[in-house]
Amino acid sequence: MTEGLLRSEWGKQMSQAEMTSDCSRCVGLCCVALSFQRSDGFGHDKVAGDPCYHLDTSFRCSIHARREALGYDGCGEFDCLGAGQRATSVFSTRNWRRDPAVARQLHARFSLLIRLQEMRQALIEADDLDIQTELNDVRQELLDRIIFLADTHHDSIDGPAAAVLAEAKDFLGELARVAPH
Repeated sequence: MTEGLLRSEWGKQMSQAEMTSDCSRCVGLCCVALSFQRSDGFGHDKVAGDPCYHLDTSFRCSIHARREALGYDGCGEFDCLGAGQRATSVFSTRNWRRDPAVARQLHARFSLLIRLQEMRQALIEADDLDIQTELNDVRQELLDRIIFLADTHHDSIDGPAAAVLAEAKDFLGELARVAPH
């Protein structure tokens, strides 16, 4: 194996580690910020912004061990790809528990981070494609921008995130047309 390949594989493993959810560093955002319907593998309907019935005061699932038996298969299938701990970290010093406006900002950041992390994952996986150096350079530049936005604590990332997500979507569409299948 060449040194370049080793570096590439190490970089991919490090990137994948950044995509791992860590519920212990999150405040149950998937159980609060997102909506779900009973028919989607959840035991009850829930509106975005309202906590799940089973979220306890320490932001943990009170039925975690029995969730599948109680009809909450969707909980086990969902993966925020690390968006939860990132959003929690950004808002850790703000009073989101008592200020509904700040809580809405936290929930919006979580939703945006999910989209950034999903695109991050797609661009990481695109590294396996046999593409021209120029296209790979564009892929890496988009990935670097997404990583910066996903990991920053800046308040205002909405505009830059929307722009890079649109560019990355277009880029992946182009890759689908030109990459060998």
